[in-house]
Amino acid sequence: MEGDTPEDTLRTLVARMNQVRDNQRTLEKQNSQLLKDNEQLRRRSTDVSGQVNDAVAGVQKTYEQKQRELQEQQHSLMSQIDAMKDQLSRAETLSRRQESDIPPGLGLDAGGGSGVVISQGADGLMWVSPADQSQDDPLSSSGSKGGPRFPTSFLEDNALSRQKAEYEQQVKGYSNEQQRATTQAVYTLPENSTLTGSRAMTALLGRVPINGTVTDPYPFKILVGRDNLTANGIELPDVEGAIVSGTASGDWTLSCVRGQVNSITFVFADGTVRTLPSPDVNGTTNSNQQAKGNGTGGIGWISDEDGIPCISGTRKSNASSYLPTIFALSAAGAAGDALSEGQYTSQNNVNGITSTLTGSAGQAVLGKALSGGMNETADWVRQRYGQTFDAIYVPPGKALAVHITRQLAIDYEEQGRRVRYDFALPGEANDHGGLD
Repeated sequence: MEGDTPEDTLRTLVARMNQVRDNQRTLEKQNSQLLKDNEQLRRRSTDVSGQVNDAVAGVQKTYEQKQRELQEQQHSLMSQIDAMKDQLSRAETLSRRQESDIPPGLGLDAGGGSGVVISQGADGLMWVSPADQSQDDPLSSSGSKGGPRFPTSFLEDNALSRQKAEYEQQVKGYSNEQQRATTQAVYTLPENSTLTGSRAMTALLGRVPINGTVTDPYPFKILVGRDNLTANGIELPDVEGAIVSGTASGDWTLSCVRGQVNSITFVFADGTVRTLPSPDVNGTTNSNQQAKGNGTGGIGWISDEDGIPCISGTRKSNASSYLPTIFALSAAGAAGDALSEGQYTSQNNVNGITSTLTGSAGQAVLGKALSGGMNETADWVRQRYGQTFDAIYVPPGKALAVHITRQLAIDYEEQGRRVRYDFALPGEANDHGGLD
């Protein structure tokens, strides 16, 4: 086969050269377009910079204008102040030259002999000391500089001070407004004290907690006699006795009762009573606090004579009667359901499960009646019983010891309540007659 002729080769080269020229023209067009785009972007950035510079220049110009206006206002105010000072000084000079028509001794003149100290401050104002002011000692007993004192204070007797005095009177037993106490400290039961030889006045009935909570715990009372009322071995002779109240909870596993002491009432020899802790400002007594359940606000706990903090007792429960009753009623209801269901035939078809009465209609009715009656009876029993009741019972008269966990201040209230007052009905004072 023959190869390409020179004419063919020349035509091929010419075609290639034309293609290269076309590509070169295309590249030149693209380069020129890119140059135009770059020039536009450069101009745009230049315009943005110019706008920013113009905005900054405008803000700076506004700031300088505001500053100049402020300075002008300050100069104007200073000029007015200077003018007022000049007028005041001229008025004072004129008043000194004129003879005053104010009578002496009224505290309104600046003359001597009135006993009023007048001083002029750095600001040009005349300060006049009150006529009823009495200067305290230069150094008080605490070493600090004493200040002036006055017979009365501004707004000393107002609603707020009276309310504060009433609150302190109810809570603390005294008022700072009166500066005197209505209670007198007598004894102190320190923390960790033990009142031995106590007797349970009531039975200890401790409910067993359900889910860690005791529902409606039962209260108890303990009597502490005069001879047994001691605080770490120190007798309290002026106190005739004490009554301790608290709430109890049971421990089913150990078969014992734990007691928390909520309040103690002391009775003095003259009949005055003192309850600790004292009722709050709202008048809530400690007996009302016993219904709060397992609160942690107690002031102590109890133990038996051997120091065991859980007093042994007898288990009391209604489970032996409640559970068989519920079991029998539930079984009878299930038997009635079974008797009624046995009279029906169930079929599974396209429409679902259908039941058809194929047995005795009387047996089906009897089963339904028996099941409904047993279910209603079971509901009635559950409502009456509520829940199974488990408790630990300790009979009254148990010898106990009361352990105090908080310091108790036994104060004698001068105006406190007493068990008995000297009282006579009208008409009985001079009536000494009687039956023959």
